[in-house]
Amino acid sequence: MTIDNEWNLLYSYNPKIQAFAILKNGEIIWQTSNWDCVPAVAELSDAPASARESVEVGGVKYKRVTSSKESYVATADKNQGHLLMSRIEVGIWAIAWATHDSIPELTLIDLSKTAVQLMRRL
Repeated sequence: MTIDNEWNLLYSYNPKIQAFAILKNGEIIWQTSNWDCVPAVAELSDAPASARESVEVGGVKYKRVTSSKESYVATADKNQGHLLMSRIEVGIWAIAWATHDSIPELTLIDLSKTAVQLMRRL
């Protein structure tokens, strides 16, 4: 229920974020019904720490734009959107998909605010 509430707040604040998931200790523990991150869990788990050049989720390849120990931003070709990750706590990540016309750096700020709200609640 906590994650669902935070997702609803995030989406209402920034409707360009249209899919959301939580990765905890190598498992997707929550995701919106319009996005399946489970097959990509190994790539997603490794992406920020290794600065992975690309991640494939749902048959879409996202190429890394920037990454750090706290975040990962990747963009797909052909207006297929952006993949964003923000660290909630060690081993726990908020993951979002945003439309191609969103500004990834600003969208990451919104996702990071949600990550802060989820700290010590998962």
